[in-house]
Amino acid sequence: MRYACLTALIALLALPAAAHAEACPGSGAAPACPYSSAALLGERAESILRYPEAVAVNAEGDVYVADQLSYVVQKFSASGEYLGSWGSYGGGHGQFGPIGGLAVDAAGDVYVVDSEHNRIEKFGPDGEYLLDWGHKGNELGEFDFGSSLNYTQPPGGGIAVSGNYVYVADSANNRIERFDLNGEEPIEWGSKGAGPGQMSYPRGVAANESEVLVADDDNHRVVKFSPSGEYEGSAGSYGSHGLEFGFPYGIALDAAGDVYVADDINDRIVKLTPQLSFAAEWGGYGQGTGQLAFPRALASDPAGDTYVADTANDRVEVFNPSGAYLRTIGTPARSAPGAFVAPRGVAVDPSGRVIVSDTDDNRIETFAPGGGTFLGQWTSFGGFRTGLTEPAGLGVDPRGSVYVADTGNARLVRVWGEGTYMSELGGPSDVGGAGYHYVSSVAIAPATGDAYVADTSHNRILIYSAAGALLAKLGADEGDGTPGSGTGEFDHPEGVTVAPSGNVFVADTSNNRIVELSPSGGVIGEFGRYGSGEGRLDAPTDVGVDAAGHVFVVDGGNNRVEVFTESGQYLAKWGLRGTNLGYFSQPTAIAVGCEGDVYVADTNNNRIERFDPASPAGTGCAAPGAWPPPLNVAPVVHVSLLRRAGVVALRALALSVSCQRGCRILATATLAPYGYASAAHGGHRPVSLLADERALPPVHPGHVRLRLKRSSLARLDRELGRDSAMVASVRIVAVGPTGLRTTVTRSYLVTR
Repeated sequence: MRYACLTALIALLALPAAAHAEACPGSGAAPACPYSSAALLGERAESILRYPEAVAVNAEGDVYVADQLSYVVQKFSASGEYLGSWGSYGGGHGQFGPIGGLAVDAAGDVYVVDSEHNRIEKFGPDGEYLLDWGHKGNELGEFDFGSSLNYTQPPGGGIAVSGNYVYVADSANNRIERFDLNGEEPIEWGSKGAGPGQMSYPRGVAANESEVLVADDDNHRVVKFSPSGEYEGSAGSYGSHGLEFGFPYGIALDAAGDVYVADDINDRIVKLTPQLSFAAEWGGYGQGTGQLAFPRALASDPAGDTYVADTANDRVEVFNPSGAYLRTIGTPARSAPGAFVAPRGVAVDPSGRVIVSDTDDNRIETFAPGGGTFLGQWTSFGGFRTGLTEPAGLGVDPRGSVYVADTGNARLVRVWGEGTYMSELGGPSDVGGAGYHYVSSVAIAPATGDAYVADTSHNRILIYSAAGALLAKLGADEGDGTPGSGTGEFDHPEGVTVAPSGNVFVADTSNNRIVELSPSGGVIGEFGRYGSGEGRLDAPTDVGVDAAGHVFVVDGGNNRVEVFTESGQYLAKWGLRGTNLGYFSQPTAIAVGCEGDVYVADTNNNRIERFDPASPAGTGCAAPGAWPPPLNVAPVVHVSLLRRAGVVALRALALSVSCQRGCRILATATLAPYGYASAAHGGHRPVSLLADERALPPVHPGHVRLRLKRSSLARLDRELGRDSAMVASVRIVAVGPTGLRTTVTRSYLVTR
């Protein structure tokens, strides 16, 4: 059997002549590339913003934006047209972690605060790397910005350029450092405290030829210095009105010397006079035009317009000097169909549909087979939470369920394949249960429906029956949290999958190995050890197995995928650190589709990569629409009125109707003058509208028009007289895919 698997993979690696000539990234000289083609789901930049934390404007009006979780600098025109980007995650030249600040000098060169690596990088106007300086420390020329990949913990650091000087807010060292334009000739000023000239975690900094202004974040004030560091005054205190601030992050100066402050938790911009007196404010919490949610950076252009990094709304908003909204720059990742922020889970259902955990956006996104067209998203669930918090691994049951590892809520959520909530495991209601701590992966055994769960921080694998009964705990001392490397022990296992054979493969991440288990949890074997050579592993995060038994391992620390036989014999690899197709940046998850395609969650590049083996080994896909099977529950119907006015004039009542899983509906309605008495008490009969019967596809709403007959229209006109108000009584009978029915009645006040 093992020999058969090896023979099958040799066939897998045999490429057509046209594709054989060029190896893919990281595959080495031989064998040839393990895949024949590749494609992407999602965008790395392309105007998508993921928690923007920095913005700068050059003399021509071009706008530079950097955010916390894209690891790129994006360039826009003043009108918001996307012009390009540069950068990727990492510590090399032109690479970044979360970015805390941007500035532009008179020559158009761009300065970037790489908060994670405690350095400043300098680029040409279009991203040509020029130089960098700094590293972690508290000596002159060193930095301690503070940084995080958690979007709730923004990076520190701020920067401004004026004339021949670069001013840097060294946040955790509570000081300002000044350099020349090449990062040399440093001086410093400031210390921790709330006294004159002191600061507490300074973030934003702005400067001109005569002054340097600092957003003194934890002191809730603005502090003014001379260009050489002499203290000249401060303004502000904690609060939410007038000259008060709640953790001011960003600060900017316009050509007239007016000061603009991004007042973070007050969701507003505060304008100050050159003398630091209160002048105006605008914003207010919300997602609408001109509203803000945790603004954290801003810049002013030569005309005095302000560009505000509206961080929690994933956009940049532009205002004139008086605070009037002008336009928006960038596309919010969280509302962009098909965009991701740090995806950490990917699965393929029996029909080939691709399902992705959009982790930091707290949603599940679905795509048509092959990973092309965006189909929809799941954001609302049941259980003790209505939504997800940092969803990660996904498991698909051929019977119709999808399991979601809801890591932030310490639970496993089970939904039907079209998104209907079914049940949960774990969470606060799981009294006496296993008690999860960062559940990162889940896999379902096709033959039994048993669920295998990687309870990562407890260093164990849990096995549940299809009915949700806990069958076993696998790990050190039955999973008491003690990590181990011996037989049957784990150290932060992050990935788990069930092979077609029924055996279970575990990515034992901190032990740098793959462990094979029997369906009941007995150890069969293991392979892999730390390193970067062929067959070596560095923090493997997930594993997938195709129909021929080839084991695909996400070798996260080496930014690649490696392929093995089931017995652990190394066969092939591909991938290098980078941003092009076939490259990775901290990939975390993998799935093998029903056609044999391989999908990888390229987490820090904010995308999914699909690879097509030359000779794919798939299980075969169900017909489109055949999965999931119909759920035997009554239809869930949503009804809304499209137009309240003009019913008589248009001779129709217009409704929007949808069924969560698809249905066939019969809609009827009556109209009557508002306040009419019933016929039994001498009143008038309601006027009936023509019924409408139609099929509705899943989720997508259909417009239903219930029309008035001419005879009914005349009678309704007579009964209304001079009145205009009417009551529309609507009744909708919906029949679901399995024949179960739901009846919905609604009454609406409408006008003539």
